[in-house]
Amino acid sequence: MVEIALDCAANACSVAVARGGKLVASHWRAMARGHAEAALVMVERAMADTGAGFPEISRITVTRGPGSFTGIRIALAAARGLALATGAGITAVPTFEALRPERPFKGRLFAVLDTKRGSLYAADLSGAAEPFVTTAEALIAEAPFSAVGDAAAVLAALAPGEVQALAPALPDAARLLGRPFPPGPVSPLYLTPPHTGPGRP
Repeated sequence: MVEIALDCAANACSVAVARGGKLVASHWRAMARGHAEAALVMVERAMADTGAGFPEISRITVTRGPGSFTGIRIALAAARGLALATGAGITAVPTFEALRPERPFKGRLFAVLDTKRGSLYAADLSGAAEPFVTTAEALIAEAPFSAVGDAAAVLAALAPGEVQALAPALPDAARLLGRPFPPGPVSPLYLTPPHTGPGRP
């Protein structure tokens, strides 16, 4: 069984492939823009690294948001294209699953991403709550807790001793492989309306 995972939802783009349940290829690059040009190249390189053919892909896992509106659409479009070409099934999951630590974490853990609009996308990874939009000040009121994501360091600086910033800072598709996810809609998960002005994410 060949499984491929994709993420383009934040300031990184990543593709990872597992074969027989074992990670065999992983490409990750930090980038604020250019996901459209990078994603399919990463898919081709990752598949070449495995020595497997595209028809062997049986499962596709992709992040659906929250995050960059453009990045989310790119990853979902790539996943749909792969599914159409291979007949593989798609599992679309919240971006925060690509930030979840590999080992079980004890205590309260939030995943937090900067929306670039003075707010945060957040999710309580220690519970089953849905992702939400908040501010740094509002989330700090929930302290003490640990945090992952690109806004974790900011929270830790604002509340030293109360908030602990942990790795990873950005999503990685490799964290999605080999995990059982419940079926969900293969559609974008937007928590805020599109921003079409200068500096849009």
